[in-house]
Amino acid sequence: MSRREFWARIHHIAAEGTTVIVTTHYMDEAERCHRLGFMFRGALLDIGTPTEVVERREIRIALVLTPNVTGAIDLLRGHPAIDEVAPFGDRVRLATRGGVDPIVLARELLATGPGIGDAREIPPNVEDAFVAMVHDEERSGGVP
Repeated sequence: MSRREFWARIHHIAAEGTTVIVTTHYMDEAERCHRLGFMFRGALLDIGTPTEVVERREIRIALVLTPNVTGAIDLLRGHPAIDEVAPFGDRVRLATRGGVDPIVLARELLATGPGIGDAREIPPNVEDAFVAMVHDEERSGGVP
């Protein structure tokens, strides 16, 4: 059965009033659910709607074009406001926490180094929230 048909059936069953519990490692699938529960290494990290879970993390995401992706990542990775930084083709995908503007921060940190071109903010998703939760747990020592 195709994944598309599988999800159509799940939504049909749920629309008829049946509670459906799904377990998945795919965050794009989790985003289709009404309520989520996130587990990591046996610990329940959060429960809520996809929107609630994402909003609680206070994540902002930017895609930043730079002529030197590797150099930009090296510079950005050590900043305390940056939760995650990763290559994304010819861009850097940057996640900040606590309302920090990722574009302003990237412009400040990359202006004298690798340089920065186009930058745009994109909405965070459930996968961004999960990664942030795991980082929080690892920093707090709450999860081995």
